This record gives sequence, C-alpha cells and structure tokens, in this order.
Amino acid sequence: MAIKYALLALLSVQDQSASQLRHGFQEATGEIWPLNIGQVAQTLTRLERDGLIYEASTTHSNNGREVQLYSITEEGRSTLEQWWHTPTLHTGLERDELVTKIALAAGRGDVDLLRLLDSQRAGVVEKLRALHRENRTLPDTRTAKKLLYERRIFDLEAEARWLDRVEALAPHNAEGAWP
Repeated sequence: MAIKYALLALLSVQDQSASQLRHGFQEATGEIWPLNIGQVAQTLTRLERDGLIYEASTTHSNNGREVQLYSITEEGRSTLEQWWHTPTLHTGLERDELVTKIALAAGRGDVDLLRLLDSQRAGVVEKLRALHRENRTLPDTRTAKKLLYERRIFDLEAEARWLDRVEALAPHNAEGAWP
C-alpha cells in the first residue's frame, strides 16, 4: 500500500504532526504494517513537494519540542478522492515464484510434477488451517488484522483451486503424459 494515500486519508480528518500520523496509521492498521517515522517524514516531504499538503502551523509535542502540523490541500483532497474510487487491482503480470517453478518443472522428466503440486497443496492447507484458527480468535469487525486474515484465507483457497486446475491441464511434454 502506498503510504502517501494513508497519510492523505489521515490528514483529511484533521491537521497532524508526523508522529501523530505514524500513530494514526499504526492504530488504523492494527500495527500489522510497521511504519517508521523516517518513512513518514520522507512521504510528507514528497507530498508537500507535489502540492498535496502544506505545513499549516507548529505546536508543541508532549515532550515540549516544537513540531510541524500538516494540512491537506484541495489538490490533496482531490487525489485522495480519486484513490478511494479507483480499483486496486493486481496486473496479473507480477513475477510469481510458484508459476515459474511449475512451468520449469512441467517440461522436465527428472522432476515429479505431481509430487511438487501435492507438496504445495499440503503447504497451502497447513497455512489455511493456521489462519482459520487465528482468525476465529478475532472479533467479526472490519479491523485491519481481520481483513488481512480474511483476504489471505481467500487467496489461499484460490491457490488450492488453481493447483487442482494445473493438475488437470494437459501435460507439457513430448510423451503427452505426466513426467
């Protein structure tokens, strides 16, 4: 996820300092995505450079240090609004180690492709069981952690179905049979 949009979303509610933004991000995501203050500072610099935020004022932190408060600009609000309504899609063209492994193994006589698929399927099932166990301990609310677990479960279920489909596809070797 682009930190840029998370910070814009937080600033759309109220002016905040870098440390307040970091805290707000950690609170919103349930601390499942670590964010250090350096990342926040770098992103704020870029957002300001791009005209999406500005230094609104200064205030004093709990330890008495003077800190900058940032505010979102109209252009920043427009950018955020576009982000809210733009689908987040995977291109499908990302490198995928499993696809590469299966494609390389499919044409070789010295690799047992069915064993490779079974091994992968067993790993998926094991991870699914663990995620289901952990997921049952979470409240049924839209927290970042719950959403992440649910997403990962659906992804793994899809991977298991895909492995079944790969097994059902015609072999890719000269003999026309599984190696």
